[in-house]
Amino acid sequence: MGRLDITLMRILEWPGECFNVGRLQQYFPELRQLEYINCTNLRNFKGRFDANCKIEKLVMHGLTSLWKVPANMVVLMPRLQELDLRNNVLRHMKAKMLRGPPALERVRLSDNKWDCSDHGLDWLAMERENSTIRKKIVDYYELVCHQQLYKGKPLHKVMDIIKTLRRTCPDPCSCAMTNVVADRNGGLIPIITVDCKSKQLEEPPATLPPGTTTLRLEGNKINTIRSIIQNPHYQKLADLYLDNNSISTVKELEGSEWFTSFRVLSLKGNLLKQIPVYAFDKALQSNVNIMQVFLGHNPWRCDCHFIPRFQSLLLKYKRIIRDFTDVRCSSSDDSSLSLVQISTMALGNVCKSGVEFPISPINILNITLTALILLVVGRFVYDWHSFKTTGKLPWLSSILP
Repeated sequence: MGRLDITLMRILEWPGECFNVGRLQQYFPELRQLEYINCTNLRNFKGRFDANCKIEKLVMHGLTSLWKVPANMVVLMPRLQELDLRNNVLRHMKAKMLRGPPALERVRLSDNKWDCSDHGLDWLAMERENSTIRKKIVDYYELVCHQQLYKGKPLHKVMDIIKTLRRTCPDPCSCAMTNVVADRNGGLIPIITVDCKSKQLEEPPATLPPGTTTLRLEGNKINTIRSIIQNPHYQKLADLYLDNNSISTVKELEGSEWFTSFRVLSLKGNLLKQIPVYAFDKALQSNVNIMQVFLGHNPWRCDCHFIPRFQSLLLKYKRIIRDFTDVRCSSSDDSSLSLVQISTMALGNVCKSGVEFPISPINILNITLTALILLVVGRFVYDWHSFKTTGKLPWLSSILP
């Protein structure tokens, strides 16, 4: 077959799964417009259009087996002005496909099954609103995400969220949008996880991306939760994982707003010896969002002052405190207490005197004051009775002027 001076070609219902565009250019070098229509079997392209290609408009409609157009196929096309890829099942596209052709002015991409996540069209998120590529996509605001995570959501809104996420993700953490939901006004609310596991952090990140619901800080060197509880960026945080750090106290949780609304709190493998039992009891009882708490593998202090109340808490909320079987006394020389499971231990092992709680200093003071009051009242009654029967004034009254 010799070369043919055809300027417009429309390929209808191509029966094969592959099409060689390099050979097409060889036999039809004068093509100005090329269209693929309803080629439902076509799955991939072979070869590419080179710098001698004269095609100005490339159209693909109804290619229901084609997921991706190879970028190398078009990047060298010097005269390509319009690329129409509507009404296919395209999922992915490389940025160079739109950046490469020097004369490209108009691109149409609607009615496809675009993947808005990584390695799909997520690179569009970092394009400026007035960037050249964004201006080329004439139906940009009609594009819709298709994969399960963002299915049915407007692509441009998802791209805005991804852009914000990448700009606000704290170093050295990684951030991912695990879900996105629509609000009553049609806006999108992102569900974001910030992963800072094993980053040698001594402090949690100072800021979080808007919409962060889960923060993972396992395996770091954090020794206090104060900056988490007091940081306004953490107020909407639902799930907090602090496993295997150096936290020795969580007293800051008591009275904090976050503690009344959190969903998951994991403190496994820290240095906790005791917790404010009353505060935990109040939070676990009133917090309607709570799902899981983890407290295992800490060196709990097993004495008569703390254990009875703590054991009661573990048994009362064992459906929430998921690892209550791992909540054990710290290792010690006392074999009756060392590494014993607190939820099942006999209280007699820690309260050997039979008194559930030892007398605290405040109780000693109260007993002393009560005894003094009784002494004064008793002395008054005695003096009154003595005066009534003998008429003799009390000694103290007789010496007063």
